[in-house]
Amino acid sequence: MEERSKRRRFPIVDRSLQYKFLAFVLVYGLTTIIILAISLFLPDVINMNDEDLSMELRGAAAERILTLHMRVWPGVIAVVCIFGLHSFRTFHRVIGPLYRFRWAFEKIGKGDLNFRVKLRTKDYLEKEEELFNEMLDVMAGKWKEIQSASEQALKSLDSLEKSMSETRGRVQVPQQFLKTHRKHLETLRSESQYFRLEIEENKVQSTKDSDS
Repeated sequence: MEERSKRRRFPIVDRSLQYKFLAFVLVYGLTTIIILAISLFLPDVINMNDEDLSMELRGAAAERILTLHMRVWPGVIAVVCIFGLHSFRTFHRVIGPLYRFRWAFEKIGKGDLNFRVKLRTKDYLEKEEELFNEMLDVMAGKWKEIQSASEQALKSLDSLEKSMSETRGRVQVPQQFLKTHRKHLETLRSESQYFRLEIEENKVQSTKDSDS
C-alpha cells in the first residue's frame, strides 16, 4: 500500500523512459525557439549591422530587437514550460499502463493466470488492456481444459490398472506400457499445473472449509 500511494503521489514510474520523452519535448521546443528567433530577429540583426543604412534605420532595427526580446521570450519560455509539464503528465498515462503490463508479464512468467490488468480511468492503451485480458481468458480456459483432461486420463488409467490387477495371468509387457503411459500423463499434469488458475484456489479454499 505504501509503495502504491507513492506512485500516485509522484508520477515517476519509469525514470529512464519518462525523462527520455521529456528530453524529446524539450529538444523539439528548443528547435522551435531557434526557428522562431531566426525568423523574428534575423532581418533586424542584418539591418542593424548594415553600414550602408542610415543610423535612424539601424537604430529602429535595434529598438525592434529589444522590444521583441521583452515581448517574445517570457511568453515562449512559459509556453515551453507548460508544454513540458503537460507532456510529462500525458506520457505518464502511457507509461503507467506499460508499467502495469510489465507487472502482468512477470506474473505470467511465474505461472500465475489468476489476475486481470486494470488501468486507471484516464490512462491510455484501453484497447490493449481489453485485448490482453481477452488473451488471459483464452489461456486460462485452455489450461483448465488441459488440466481437467490430464486428471480424467489419470483416473481412467487408474481404473484400467485396477481392472488388470484383478485379472490374473497377464504378462508384464502391457503393465510396462501402462507405467510408461502413466509417467507421461503425470508429466503433463505437473507441467500444466505450473499455471495457477482461479479454479485451483477455489478448490483449496473449499478443502480448507470442509476440514474446518
